[in-house]
Amino acid sequence: MNAVTQSASKTCSLCSGKGYIQLLLGGSETCPSCGGTGKADRSFSSR
Repeated sequence: MNAVTQSASKTCSLCSGKGYIQLLLGGSETCPSCGGTGKADRSFSSR
């Protein structure tokens, strides 16, 4: 079983700390979750 862990630096979970996401049809886009910083600015709770 694979477990996903977040590092202590709190990287963005959507872009994995890269600051951008790859688009399916080619190219890339600034991550909408972190705004390109690569850091998790907001905390989301899953209920």
